[in-house]
Amino acid sequence: MKRPLIGAVALLFLAGSTGFAQEPRAFLELFTSQGCAACPAADKLVGEFAEEDDVLAVTMPVKLWDFLGWRDTLATDGATKRQMAYSVARGDMDVFTPQLVVNGKTSVIGSDRDAVAAAIDAAPAAGLPLPIDLSVAGGVLSVDVGEGKIGAAEATLWFIVVEREVSVPVGGGENRGRELTYHNVVRQMRPIGMYKGKAMSLDLPLSDLEKAPNAACFVIAQVETFKGPGRVVGAAELKKLFPARVVQSNG
Repeated sequence: MKRPLIGAVALLFLAGSTGFAQEPRAFLELFTSQGCAACPAADKLVGEFAEEDDVLAVTMPVKLWDFLGWRDTLATDGATKRQMAYSVARGDMDVFTPQLVVNGKTSVIGSDRDAVAAAIDAAPAAGLPLPIDLSVAGGVLSVDVGEGKIGAAEATLWFIVVEREVSVPVGGGENRGRELTYHNVVRQMRPIGMYKGKAMSLDLPLSDLEKAPNAACFVIAQVETFKGPGRVVGAAELKKLFPARVVQSNG
């Protein structure tokens, strides 16, 4: 059923980059709500697509249905505003849950497996045009961006911190009594630089982030239009942002 940023950032820019792997074909953003009875199927489905080699996916909990008797415990103003900004940029003003946006441009019902698969298949087989590589060492995230023909003068680089899996018992609303599981839940999203057609690198200190053991991150490159967010032209994922803590025993 279809239903209707943090701390200081120090950047170091360098020229040149090599050795990029095959780029993903699709970056998926699922706009979902704990107050939507149709959303759990989409929440599960996006986790399945996230396991595919050529797909990256995040979950964006929104406040759309908070008035129905249950306030979404994961929803943020940022995700809610981003969903609305997409609808303005597309020009359709179509905002609903579960809504899934593919590569910043195609909107489909998030629980419709065939529609999601078709939107992914419509993306270029060679992958997104802008190569991005991520690595972390010594509390610093290194972002290397190659050169690619993106059809625009520039693109914004976004740093997205996610919690890989979150389970939530819902105490009210349409999903009352259910425990819902979410994948790659966005906890923070902020711009970290601009791609202007030349290969570049930047270093992002992670000292201002909570060192959650199941934290991961994405960096995407997105073309901004005068109407709002546009095409995602590059994306990369780092599945573990912080090293596991070593517990020493005295025994």
